[in-house]
Amino acid sequence: MRYRFLLSVNILILLSYAAIAQYGLTPNAGYEKRIREYIDTLRIIDNHEHLLPPEILKESSFFDFMSLFQQYGYDYLISAGMPPDNFNSLFNEPLSPQKKWKIIEPYWKRTFNTSINRVILLGMRHLYGYSYLNENTVGPLSEKIRNAYNTDWFDRILRDSCRIDYVIQDGLYMQGKDDYFRYAKRFDAWLTTNYRYRIDSLAMRQLEPIYSLDDYVKSMKTEFNKQLKNGMIVIKITVSYSRTLHFENVTREAARKVFRNIVNGDEGHSISFSEAKPLQDFLLYRLLDLAREYKVPVAFHTGLQAGYSNITRYSDPFDMTNLFLEYPDVNFILYHGSYPYGGELAAVAKNYPNVYFDMNWIFSVSPSYSERYLEEWLEVVPASKIIAFGGDMMAVENVYAESLIARNIISDVLCRKVGNGELTEPEAKSVAKMILYDNAARLYKLGR
Repeated sequence: MRYRFLLSVNILILLSYAAIAQYGLTPNAGYEKRIREYIDTLRIIDNHEHLLPPEILKESSFFDFMSLFQQYGYDYLISAGMPPDNFNSLFNEPLSPQKKWKIIEPYWKRTFNTSINRVILLGMRHLYGYSYLNENTVGPLSEKIRNAYNTDWFDRILRDSCRIDYVIQDGLYMQGKDDYFRYAKRFDAWLTTNYRYRIDSLAMRQLEPIYSLDDYVKSMKTEFNKQLKNGMIVIKITVSYSRTLHFENVTREAARKVFRNIVNGDEGHSISFSEAKPLQDFLLYRLLDLAREYKVPVAFHTGLQAGYSNITRYSDPFDMTNLFLEYPDVNFILYHGSYPYGGELAAVAKNYPNVYFDMNWIFSVSPSYSERYLEEWLEVVPASKIIAFGGDMMAVENVYAESLIARNIISDVLCRKVGNGELTEPEAKSVAKMILYDNAARLYKLGR
């Protein structure tokens, strides 16, 4: 029996050495510690956030522990059965932290296990010293949050704790932070049009009448040029919340017919998204023409949507392949690791030279998905096409927590690849720097 056991052990050892010999790489002792230290101290680019400016947060009715639930934490409470109309009580009414806790407590007990809520707890523990949310901690935690924001907390967390050189913000302008904030801008008002009021409101906002399809296209170009001047470095497309990502190169006449149908109705006139699709498709192509002309990358929301009751099937990256072929000189970035379409994402990123993907948000959606697919993506996709981090958060505390998770997962994956001989230690460090900094810096033209 002892002989059989020793024989089995020796066979396993030989197989392990054979795996390493297959690549011809044997790591030097201590490589794991060195790789982790390198990744932990690396300066990074944060490729996607929805951060609230501190001055707005301090004037809000959720300047307490509920600030940590803005966006995704709240969504999970809804997923667990909390009535959506509790939103006003939690975010718009001046209730005490204890009263807010009473509202969410039953649903927190159903959702504490989820990754996003572990992100909230991780940030609380590291930054405020609280490991649990309960009726005894929400008050003192809220007070610590308020005190922190009376300092330069916002910048210190992002620049010093997270070690971020640039943040790409999708949302409100950050006053006084032009040295490290850049912007993603949306054109949803044109790309999801299906009712007259939207067209009329655009005309009023721009002080230019919109009588024809050409006027409508011109209004989008006016907005595009305005956003370029305001620091736009990437276009963000979020249409998958309301329709599929399959766009067709329709004729101008087909789009004009839909436009006339919308504007010839009364003020409240609307049509279905399927009826509006030719107009929306036509405008997307015109936006891509502008992106090509001005060399601006275009990012698409793919995979799981935020919120609830969405149709994830709308977000399949396979639906976009005709765009990649028709616009080979436009760089496309597919957001959120396309969860749950990780295999499809790898296929399109590998097949199309102008397709990149961004793992923003995905580390807080599912760390295990992030780790599993990063390992696979590094086997299929050139490392130069992977962008690893963006918190996609509204609170800097959650950005910090997600950045810890991201660095840890990237370290785990790269250490395994060095350990089994797939990569050398210098190669692993090179990959880490590429996916956490260099790729985004090159794609978005960001310099130190």
